[in-house]
Amino acid sequence: MMRGRPIRFGGMLAMLLLAAGCATHRVNPASLSPDALFARADTLYQAKEYGKAIPLLEAFVQQHVTDPRAPQAEFMLGTSYMARKEYLTAATNFQRLVEDFPGSPHDLDARFAICQAYVHLSPKPALDQEYTRAALTHCQSVADNFGGTTQATQAKKYVDQLQDKLAEKLFDTGRFYAKRKAYDSAVVYFRMVVSQYPQTSSAPAALQELAECYKIMGYVEDAEQARQQLLKDYPQSSQAQALRAPAS
Repeated sequence: MMRGRPIRFGGMLAMLLLAAGCATHRVNPASLSPDALFARADTLYQAKEYGKAIPLLEAFVQQHVTDPRAPQAEFMLGTSYMARKEYLTAATNFQRLVEDFPGSPHDLDARFAICQAYVHLSPKPALDQEYTRAALTHCQSVADNFGGTTQATQAKKYVDQLQDKLAEKLFDTGRFYAKRKAYDSAVVYFRMVVSQYPQTSSAPAALQELAECYKIMGYVEDAEQARQQLLKDYPQSSQAQALRAPAS
């Protein structure tokens, strides 16, 4: 026991000295010139020390909003939060960049970053899809308004993935009601899949379920219409092929 005490005391002394040393390096951002503040923030940012860079970047964009480097600092701030997986805060900063500095060189990258941030926030289909819908809105905007760019190409891929997820959510809800013989409610959700997300893999599956629900409900003409739409619009789908297969 006695032998351990000097080590512990020595460790405490080292910690105190380290804390004192760190304190001497703390600087009030308000006391720095714009050049010095930006230089410090940029050095930490380039070193990927995002946790240390963030308060300096926050101070810069708040204190020097008219500085020509403010859009760059705002973009670095959003990127820092993205690197720390604080996606909602990152999206807020990128949105601020888009709104406060329209036409800046970072505009497209900021809009695409908002799209990416909400894609990261998008949960599994079984959960609430608020962030998925937000991601779809922002990614669709990039895909529609910046065609020909690499960001627009990737945004379109995100759009397809997000639509698949939203369609799956609706389809699963329809199946939930169908299994409980609440066919009227099931029909509503299956029809929403077909009308809102016709390009997804859930659409032919929804038409198949729709036809079955109508059949059970005794709506013969509606059931046949759903089957014909399945054969016409999705001829290569497994559901259409199963429908065309001769009965055994």
